Amino acid sequence: MKEEVARLGALMEQLLVAQHQPSPPPATPLQRTVISEVASSTMPAASAHFMPNAMPAGFPWGMPPGFMPDIPAPTFASMPTSSLVLAMPPPVVHTIPRVDDTIYHSEPSEGPDVNEKMDAMNDQFLELRKELKTLRGKDLFGKSAAELCLVPGVKIPVKFKVPDFEKYKGNTCPLAHLVMYARKMSTQTNNDQLLIHYFQDSLSGAALRWYMSLDSANIRSFNDLGEAFGHVSEG
Repeated sequence: MKEEVARLGALMEQLLVAQHQPSPPPATPLQRTVISEVASSTMPAASAHFMPNAMPAGFPWGMPPGFMPDIPAPTFASMPTSSLVLAMPPPVVHTIPRVDDTIYHSEPSEGPDVNEKMDAMNDQFLELRKELKTLRGKDLFGKSAAELCLVPGVKIPVKFKVPDFEKYKGNTCPLAHLVMYARKMSTQTNNDQLLIHYFQDSLSGAALRWYMSLDSANIRSFNDLGEAFGHVSEG
């Protein structure tokens, strides 16, 4: 019985394979003749009468009922499909607490006249700056040499030789120094310009700075110079 079932199973597989194969291409007439001859020579005559009634209609592949054992149909277990869901974490946002800038409100430290004082100080500063600019600017160095000299246009004799004077330092009598100077310049007593001009060679220190500050408008003669020099010790 088992062998018969195995043989029928193999036959079923061959039939299934034959059903799924494409139909062969049409053969030539010569091949048809050969096949018919082979079939007629190998197949007995009695089988021709048996083939139409061998497979009853209505059964699979012409098999009688109950011929094949009942084989339970295979069962397929359906597995639930679950889709993979990727959970994306929310983006991390770093927040910095905002601190409002401190606003400082200035208040006047003094009375309402602070602006007036500042304006006055500004005016004084501008005035002082103007004076310094005048001292260092064109008003000082723009003068000619004649204007800077105490006795411009002084005439010096050709054979005149300047004597050696004792320097006045401010700690002796001015009148005594004038007497000494006049005696050294006794050959030029009539030349006031020459006497005024060389008097600076007999001075030093503060007395020399005093001489440099004299104005030519106030010194017209040697007598004017002597009177002004007499007040040096008093100042």
